[in-house]
Amino acid sequence: MKKLRNLFLTGILALMSIPAFSQGLANASVECQRSVSFYTDYIKQDNFRDAAPLWREAFRTCPPGVRQSIYTDGIRIFKYFIEQNKDNAALKNSLIDSVLLMYDLRVEHFPKYAASASMFRVYDMMEYLGNEDEKILKAIEKAMEISGDNTDPSLLVIAMQKMTNLYSAQKVSAEQVFELYSKLSVIAEHQIAANNPDGNKAKNDLDNLFVASGVANCENIVELFTPRFRANPTDKDLATTIVSLLSSAGCTTEPLFLETVEILYNSDPTNYVYIRNLYLLYAAKGDQDNAIKMLEQAIASEQSNDMEDANMLINLANIYLQRENFAKAIETSRQAMDKDASVSGRANLITGLAWGSMRCSGSNDIEARAKYWVAVDFLIRARNADPSIANEANNYISSYSQYFPAQEEAFMFDVIDGASYTVTCGGMRATTTVRTRK
Repeated sequence: MKKLRNLFLTGILALMSIPAFSQGLANASVECQRSVSFYTDYIKQDNFRDAAPLWREAFRTCPPGVRQSIYTDGIRIFKYFIEQNKDNAALKNSLIDSVLLMYDLRVEHFPKYAASASMFRVYDMMEYLGNEDEKILKAIEKAMEISGDNTDPSLLVIAMQKMTNLYSAQKVSAEQVFELYSKLSVIAEHQIAANNPDGNKAKNDLDNLFVASGVANCENIVELFTPRFRANPTDKDLATTIVSLLSSAGCTTEPLFLETVEILYNSDPTNYVYIRNLYLLYAAKGDQDNAIKMLEQAIASEQSNDMEDANMLINLANIYLQRENFAKAIETSRQAMDKDASVSGRANLITGLAWGSMRCSGSNDIEARAKYWVAVDFLIRARNADPSIANEANNYISSYSQYFPAQEEAFMFDVIDGASYTVTCGGMRATTTVRTRK
């Protein structure tokens, strides 16, 4: 504090060479009360030049912490003279030091307002000392010590920006970047959990900055965090950080990722994000049984919306299709369309493929191959609903159309082109239109 006061006196001397509330004042000296009263009148008129010498007397004669406005008014006065002397580097820098000292005195003497004072101190540093990355980062870390989870989300992002700048300049190590990212991510996650509207954006910005820093590669993350995870396998905050790091860096196939996601899921089996992450992991590993289990839980969750449910139902239908559970694939595709019509293209594609893949018995060849008419019906709907899958649908249409009966074959069984036909296959039933090869 002695060093800070010396800096402040430099600013005071600068003000002397330039042609400056009522709680707490009752017990102050008459001189203090008079100085505050006189300079305050000028402050009300935004006459900072005439207020300056009177404010200086108030600061000199009033006990420290007697009134917060002495420090906030001091900030306004110093800022005025900074603007007036922006071309005088030495004087400007001494005035900037004095502005920062006013914030430090607010934090010291008015702890109730320490959080806001430390936050605005950073913003003024950004304005006046924007390139001083190390100083700004230290100021943010101090603000975080005061505010904890209530730290302004924008400060979290600024801190990460400054740290990545320092890393690029080779002034900090990769481990220091990891440490700060971990600390910032935990705060952002807590803010998201507390429904802070800016929490999600801050977390996304942190992830993007971290990935762009060049520090985030799978080997570094696994090497740094595996020992910590082994030492604290039930630490939810640590697991959250590891999941975020590995996910952002595209390292989701690492065994450590699965372990930490499972830890999070076990800590809160109803959390939609944990459930969905586990599904993605199991699906990537080809563990369809667990993938289905997680998908069903995610779809049943109240935390997902209809569009998310529809897309997850499509994924579930695809798994059923791969497992040749065609009835379930068709039913699940229908449920997906009921949730959100935007998935109807993919839903109809799956339904068409399910019909085309069924093993149908029948008393004659027409009955055995009638399933292809139904399959093509759904594939045409898929093509019409979603142009992005039109080529895929057309390929299947072309393939299935080869199995249509020849016109003469159909005639032998009293089946005519264009006629309505009901198909029963694999416990499924559909009405279609007869089509033959000419």
